[in-house]
Amino acid sequence: MKPLVSIIIPVYQVEKYLDRCISSVLAQSHQELEVILVDDGSADRCPAMCDQWKARDSRVVVIHQENGGLSKARNVGLKIAKGEIIGFIDSDDWIEPNMVELLLSALLETDADIAVGGIKTFTDDSEDVVYTQPKPFVRKLYSAEEALRRLLLFVKGIICSGVWNKLYRRSVISDIEFPEGKLHEDIPWTARAIGNAKTVVSINQICYHYLLRSDSLSHDTRQKVKLVYDELEMYEQRLEYIHERYPALEKFAIMRHQNFCCKEYLEFGSNYCHLDSDRKIRDELYQHFCKNKPCIFLDIHDIRKNIARILFWISPKLLEKLFQKNNIN
Repeated sequence: MKPLVSIIIPVYQVEKYLDRCISSVLAQSHQELEVILVDDGSADRCPAMCDQWKARDSRVVVIHQENGGLSKARNVGLKIAKGEIIGFIDSDDWIEPNMVELLLSALLETDADIAVGGIKTFTDDSEDVVYTQPKPFVRKLYSAEEALRRLLLFVKGIICSGVWNKLYRRSVISDIEFPEGKLHEDIPWTARAIGNAKTVVSINQICYHYLLRSDSLSHDTRQKVKLVYDELEMYEQRLEYIHERYPALEKFAIMRHQNFCCKEYLEFGSNYCHLDSDRKIRDELYQHFCKNKPCIFLDIHDIRKNIARILFWISPKLLEKLFQKNNIN
């Protein structure tokens, strides 16, 4: 008997994209599905659309709740999910018709706890492939530590912090909640999920189509300050977890944390000075950067980031001036 797979889809203000998302899930070649739509207080047509899908297909479960954010919606869906295999999909994205079958087969045949597939990112106007499937088909099995290392270094871009291009055994995520009220909540959650796994399997097949929306919360300049503080907190939660559970990987987690602090410092100096006229945010980013000495691990994928970390430690204002000068030239 094929296992039941529960797919959790938080829904909020996405009436333009919702039908495409749900259609792609219900059309899966693996039909033993429970599709949980969590209407997070959406003020558009989404609540009615969710109910229509429930009336149309008995595999659909709908929850209506007051707006509590993406994390709360995922937590609520996870609590009622019946499947021993769990997946998360964002309601403005869509998946390939065989995504569940491919990932589930990889999971079961290798006895892994998490299966990961390839991603294609796109906008309403165009598509941009971030990972091109090599030939022939390749399946790779990793220990939890190696999978975390690849996540922290983003090797080839398959094992990433996003929760949505993966299937999970319930046993490895049942004790993890998404941090509610926060943006970029995937950063520590995915690290903990992988850390709980015995093994993680990846396939080089593009399974998931990820929409980059200019009007999404993660791209909303009006929420820039909250975005930065939330993301900083999520990076630090992940760093703390890695420090406690996988100390051999701590240098990689520090590098990613420091790259973030440096990048956002320069971003505020270049594009958001009006939000940081007293330099309070930039000063805080620098203070958080300095909690650890600069990680001089030589990231061969981008030597410039290594140089930037060193310069940032010595003089953030000097790096800011060099960055602005190069941008102008």
